[in-house]
Amino acid sequence: MKNKEFTLVITSLVPKTLEHIGKSGGLARLLEIVGRMSRDYKVKIMLITADKDYARYFFENRIVADIKFIKSNLKFRTLWGLGIKSLLIILKFIFFYPKKFLINDKKNIFYCASDLFWETLPAYFCRSRYKNVKWVQEIYHIYPHWKNREGSIISNFVGYYLQKFSFFLIKRKADLIFSLSDLLKEDLISSGFSKEKIVVSYNGIDRGYFEKLPASDTFYEGIFLGRLNYSKGIFDLIEIWEKVCAVIPPAKLAIIGGGDKKTKEDLKEKITALKMKNNIEVLGYLEDKKAYILLKSSKVFLFPSHEEGWGIVINEALACGLPVVSWNLPVYKSIFEDHIVQVKENDIEKFSNEVIKLLKNQELRNQIGSAGKEFIKRYSWDRVAANEYQTIKNL
Repeated sequence: MKNKEFTLVITSLVPKTLEHIGKSGGLARLLEIVGRMSRDYKVKIMLITADKDYARYFFENRIVADIKFIKSNLKFRTLWGLGIKSLLIILKFIFFYPKKFLINDKKNIFYCASDLFWETLPAYFCRSRYKNVKWVQEIYHIYPHWKNREGSIISNFVGYYLQKFSFFLIKRKADLIFSLSDLLKEDLISSGFSKEKIVVSYNGIDRGYFEKLPASDTFYEGIFLGRLNYSKGIFDLIEIWEKVCAVIPPAKLAIIGGGDKKTKEDLKEKITALKMKNNIEVLGYLEDKKAYILLKSSKVFLFPSHEEGWGIVINEALACGLPVVSWNLPVYKSIFEDHIVQVKENDIEKFSNEVIKLLKNQELRNQIGSAGKEFIKRYSWDRVAANEYQTIKNL
């Protein structure tokens, strides 16, 4: 710990599930910020995890970290079993490990990159029990009521109330809350969070990385990149592309992203039912570089997501010079202004018409893409990391 100002403690105490492959936007953000803190500032990074793949992301991003594994030999096949195993791992950490892991003579900052209970519960316990622990919480999004979400009723119900449980803990013990946007900050205050604890911290982009990406021999007229679940609007995509192909028959759409087996099967069934198998390719999860090369080599980025705290993949599409078409979620206007094409939510006809217009007009595509690429320069991971470091240091 020599010459380090504080330890940033990151916990991921849920075992890996094969149904959710790849990085979430929250994990991508964490790696960008923590990587810069470990490299550019006097911060010790400690990762406490039950997931070897989570640790692998740290290695791949060359993040210098003290990695501690919480092991469990229990084996479960169901989602409920996974939940039980996660809870047992959390309890194992809470009751046996904090004294062994935490640095007694320095500040230990629990940095929760999501509001999932397996991150908030350990932070809450350690903040309550140890004087040299502070808790920094990232919040990206407030779930709508479970009755208003498409997809699995059980998953939506459980997710909604688990977030409420996490928010209960955060309100009582978190020392600092990073909110992705001013709009979200207002919503959090309205939900009972302390205004004094909330600091707005945007997402960024590594422009240099995207500028260096080569072009691909394979290209698509349209492309989607994100998790395969209902809230991302993936079933809207199929209806939108059917209308696009009615005007431009050869147009091809690539869908990139991991998801659970049931959702993927339902998606493929809808593609078959609408006779779109020759026009839509579900590529599944791809490693970052391969996915981004395809993104950069495509013509239009379609993102009909119904819920976003930001939509970090929009940053990436803009950095690749692609025009973006999305639903008109309130948060987009404050973040992206007029640099993405926003369509009234659920107007499939209008969405497809905007895509058709872009595909038919290369000059318009280039104009919107170039303007977006210039605009996104305002969001920098270096700046985000510097601001968060300074704010945390002052706790």
